[in-house]
Amino acid sequence: MMNKLIIILALGLSGFAYGQTEDTIEYFTDSDISDTRFSIAGIYAPSFSSRRLALYEPQTDGNEIYALTNEDAIGVLGQRYGIITYYELRDIFHLGIGFITDQSGYVTNGFEVFNQNAAVQPSSIGSYAARTDIQAITVPIQMIFHTQMTDSWALQVIPSYDLTFYQKIDRNWIGEDSPIQGVDFQNDDVLGALGTMYQRGSTIKYHKGFNGTIGFALGNEFTIANNLVCTVRGEFRLSALPINKADIGLSEVPYSVGGAFGFRYYL
Repeated sequence: MMNKLIIILALGLSGFAYGQTEDTIEYFTDSDISDTRFSIAGIYAPSFSSRRLALYEPQTDGNEIYALTNEDAIGVLGQRYGIITYYELRDIFHLGIGFITDQSGYVTNGFEVFNQNAAVQPSSIGSYAARTDIQAITVPIQMIFHTQMTDSWALQVIPSYDLTFYQKIDRNWIGEDSPIQGVDFQNDDVLGALGTMYQRGSTIKYHKGFNGTIGFALGNEFTIANNLVCTVRGEFRLSALPINKADIGLSEVPYSVGGAFGFRYYL
């Protein structure tokens, strides 16, 4: 009986040994496994920028300093570029903050210009066009809702709020029939039409130095290498407040529609 038990045990151990894999077992240390949730992205965002008017009220008391014959604006090409860092709160929620340079603007047609030195007001000297150019530094705060569709493709929804610091707002007459060619608008004798940004005859700013920008983007993230992805998005951005600091009746709110392209590296 004892011999039979020994034979059965030997056969069992030999079968167990035969069933084991001969592959080499690899052991990993903590330094071999990346568990960081941080990533960094570079973006370039061309856009079509313009502005809308909020609560425009032309003056009709005979003391007009400006008027608009057309409230619409013509858009111009703008661009944004910079870097954003992200932290993954969850696999589907990424929080980002960055540093972006923003250039935008618009063209306003139908500025009715009045002679500020005329004895009798209003005294119109014509209707002209002016271009506004805006330069700003923004600090975007983004929340990415990230949905992994396949191993190499993810869908992303990105609401954002940008802290916007205006560096420069220039507005100049354009066109061959401009009232004064080559003269900066803040020194223009007919500044009444363009004085929504500067006090006439001076460089005192009448625009806000700070604003906020509300943004919404929808796009995709494509994996192109280990830890490296390409991002492609469409986006809409709207200033939270008018850019005018002190003005009678004119409140201009910039907006832009465009795309954003870039690369994101997961650390």
